[in-house]
Amino acid sequence: MPLQTDEDLWNAWNRSRSPMDMEALIKQLDPLIQSEVNKLSGRLAREVLETKAKTYAVKAVKSFDPKMGNKLSTHVVNQLQKLKRVLYTNVNAARAPEHLQLQYHDYNLNKQHMHEELGRDPTVDELSDKMGWSSRKLENFRAQVERGELLENDENTPAGMFVAHAYDPTLDYAYMSMSPRQQKIFEYTTGYRGSEKLKNPAIMKKLNITQGVLSYEKSSIKTLLSKHMQ
Repeated sequence: MPLQTDEDLWNAWNRSRSPMDMEALIKQLDPLIQSEVNKLSGRLAREVLETKAKTYAVKAVKSFDPKMGNKLSTHVVNQLQKLKRVLYTNVNAARAPEHLQLQYHDYNLNKQHMHEELGRDPTVDELSDKMGWSSRKLENFRAQVERGELLENDENTPAGMFVAHAYDPTLDYAYMSMSPRQQKIFEYTTGYRGSEKLKNPAIMKKLNITQGVLSYEKSSIKTLLSKHMQ
């Protein structure tokens, strides 16, 4: 039996839309995926890059149109260039008041989603409509970000705790490197993974730890985040 080409496997998936046919096609495309991952490995955990790359590959398969004249492999490679954005979607960890942290998270999340939908950065009007903000509010907020005003300190937010994009896989990797107690402190401080956000006294009571232990753990978390997310 002759070897099946990328296009053969795509046609099979396009007819059936079955997970099994998609899996077979992604396996066929794995050399392309690994090639792009290799270009960025060492700058981010390989398993993180591979997971994201396969996500982009699946999206490429679903959006491929043979009538456009490109090969499937070319289309996949083009889509895998988005991997480079994974390295830059996260800004350096920053200290910020709670309300600005939440707004900054919302701003980056919506901007990233619209970039993927539109294939470009959204305009101020497009992004403000998406977020339910006025254009003036969005422009003022973006000016704050660019001037670095989000670097103001908040005594209840340890330096380096806030990360702009909740879906940045680098943050997940850093989180998995924390001890169980550090994970809980990180969750309670930032609201990560939908956790309730607590002040320092409540965190100490919740985890039955002293102020000294909490300060030490927060300092350790800051160091860990800096290591993984620089």
